[in-house]
Amino acid sequence: MRVSGNTAISGSPRAHARRAALLPAVFRTILPMVTLFLGLSPFAPADDFWKQKPPAQWSHAEALKLVRHSPWAKVEIVVFLRRENQASYSIPTGTKHCDPDAIDPNGNCLQKGRIEAPLDSSRQLDGAPRLSPSTAFLVRWESAVPVNQAFARLEELGERALAAFQAQAPRLPADRYVITAKLEQPGFVGFEPFAVTPAGSPDLRATLKTRRGTVAPLEIEFTGTGTSSSVHFFFPRTLDGAALLGPGLDAAEFTLRGVGFAVHTKFTLDPEFLY
Repeated sequence: MRVSGNTAISGSPRAHARRAALLPAVFRTILPMVTLFLGLSPFAPADDFWKQKPPAQWSHAEALKLVRHSPWAKVEIVVFLRRENQASYSIPTGTKHCDPDAIDPNGNCLQKGRIEAPLDSSRQLDGAPRLSPSTAFLVRWESAVPVNQAFARLEELGERALAAFQAQAPRLPADRYVITAKLEQPGFVGFEPFAVTPAGSPDLRATLKTRRGTVAPLEIEFTGTGTSSSVHFFFPRTLDGAALLGPGLDAAEFTLRGVGFAVHTKFTLDPEFLY
């Protein structure tokens, strides 16, 4: 039996046109439902509150988060460099938190100086348990607009002492990128890596690395005393006449070495939020 062209194609051209016109409306209705169901959003993530509302509307917790746990502020575990069979401040971890490659044939963990960072209360309950002593540093990219807005917001909320404890950089030169390192927990008695004594300043070596190269700080400034002491590094914004960071999203790696420890932090930086 011969089938005509009009019979082989279901519906008239006018019906097809109507269905085609309905498709965009259907997708506009279904897509938001799918993204909501999957926990997705076509807009900025909920955690990026600094993109969604002005600083005057930030809560105390939000302002504090920006200066402590944000794209510009991270708490890093200290990496001890001492090479001893049993460092005086090491802690036994068994093999529960040991890297598989660091377990010898006898089942012993070879990570003698392993230190665990304190458990952040915002993390899941099944995170690594808090071990003591623990030593960690807060490393913050100060040359970011939201960070400085957060410090100002904390003061507006009457948290001047709390803001001071977070060790804001004393100044922000226009031709420098400023990074602050603050000791979060000493971990053991006598560990004061940034304390300035009558004998002089501590021996610290810092670098800032991007895809364009590595630079050393042009200036170093210490603030605070004792275990609340902090150090601020002022890095150049150019290398051999070229900008250290690109015009788009870029990454920078900060490394700090002192007597018996090393800290490494990687930042992903959006130029929209940099000074």
